Amino acid sequence: MTIIDCTAGKQAGRIRRCWRLAATVGLVTVSSLAWSHTHVIATHPADGDVLQEPPERIAVEFDSPLRMTRFEVTDPRGTVELNEDTIGAMAEQHEGVPVAPLAPGKYRVEWRGLTDDGHSMSGDFGFTIDD
Repeated sequence: MTIIDCTAGKQAGRIRRCWRLAATVGLVTVSSLAWSHTHVIATHPADGDVLQEPPERIAVEFDSPLRMTRFEVTDPRGTVELNEDTIGAMAEQHEGVPVAPLAPGKYRVEWRGLTDDGHSMSGDFGFTIDD
């Protein structure tokens, strides 16, 4: 990689190269920020966890706010009823509390949401409660 010394000399070509380099670095930085999206940073329980006791809450956490449009917990018998509405609010963490303790078995959590810039996101995670 060639380093351009912007402080040495007053040649027009060298100054133009310095400005082009600065503009390129600025555009790359702005472009990477514009294309960055919200990411899941944690789930509770963690994806693939095998639990000895049912969780008190089921949650997904993001690195920036997301408006949840779907948060559904299912087991082989169907949808698990949650105490609170997890839909609508813009937040970095969304969680649901099961109405009744979860029985042993495999569970799947499917979620979908919108970021503050309107991008749609979705994902899922699962966990098992041992007998």
